[in-house]
Amino acid sequence: MGGAGGKIYRSVSRVDLTASAIEEEQPVRSWYLQRAKLDGSLIGQVPEMRRLYREQLKTVQLPLPRAETSGSNEQMIRILQWNLNCLCGIDGQHPQSASEILKLVEQSTADILLFQEAPAGPAQTWWYEPWRSSFPFREMRRLEDQLRKMGYTTQLRSECFSQTLLCSIFRVREMQHLSLDIEHSFRYQMDEERNALHAVLHFGAKEDQSDDHIISVYATHFHHENFTLDAQGVRRSEASVLLKHAEHAKGPVLVASDFNQARRQDYDEEEWKVVAAGLASVKQPEDDGVHQLFTEHNFRCAYDVARQRNWPISKAPPFTHWTGTTVDYPYVRSSAKRTVDVDGVYLLSSSVSDHLPIVTDITLAPRKTTLNS
Repeated sequence: MGGAGGKIYRSVSRVDLTASAIEEEQPVRSWYLQRAKLDGSLIGQVPEMRRLYREQLKTVQLPLPRAETSGSNEQMIRILQWNLNCLCGIDGQHPQSASEILKLVEQSTADILLFQEAPAGPAQTWWYEPWRSSFPFREMRRLEDQLRKMGYTTQLRSECFSQTLLCSIFRVREMQHLSLDIEHSFRYQMDEERNALHAVLHFGAKEDQSDDHIISVYATHFHHENFTLDAQGVRRSEASVLLKHAEHAKGPVLVASDFNQARRQDYDEEEWKVVAAGLASVKQPEDDGVHQLFTEHNFRCAYDVARQRNWPISKAPPFTHWTGTTVDYPYVRSSAKRTVDVDGVYLLSSSVSDHLPIVTDITLAPRKTTLNS
């Protein structure tokens, strides 16, 4: 992953990711959504939903392009995001080893790792069950230790119960913590509040003190309870706080996280009927307003603008969560000095968690300057 002068250059992958090339290995669509379209009694049936998720994962093997070094002046960065469910498995009751996560990280050669639900531990008496009883404290320590040995010497966590762990081979220039639940009245009804860690990462040479080789990264995890059935709830408020802070962020900006909300545009009409019924059953909105707010602040969802994907049919992944929905998204924003291009987004398969890992490749290119005549 390393490069001369502290830089890490990436080149476009040579892997064939056309629809025909991955047709036999693609995860099609969520088995649960397809079956629930025909049998509405399956909607919200958690044991059956998880069973179908486990069974479908056994059939999924998706290609991940190799990230190669090149002589380009453009900075290419690979990001791996993944909600680890506290290393407690798909149902939160089965402690997981760090080994598969480390293997996947090694294969990905990612420069930045963003792990939601990766608490430092040990488990506390006030933690929710079953995670309180299942959390493998020693495996979390082993994960951190082995990642350091792999070169991820930058390791930072957000300050809340549902901690996000940011790891990187890049150095930290600046960092800040911000509470996301300060602008809405629902905070007094919440069992936990959410936080974001803002880190400015430097990918240039050590002696470089300029802002020419930096990227701002927000490590966060939006709340699973919106507290309203419209776009005026908790998550939009959390997004608003983060985006106000991001107005002053240095360099290009990355927000890759579990947003706890599916987007209508990522499903066909019959699939969305199933998703909407499931959301209604747990009193959650069909649209929490977060995607629109990010768009209004000049962020782009990587799924919508990626040059290539390792799945066919839709722009967004078929699913990233055991509910058959996609709730994990990478958002990017260009800066005054560098544009952000999304070279590719790739869904990976693993039964370690109730979420699937996602790899995003971006290129930070210097903006072209023009001379006034």
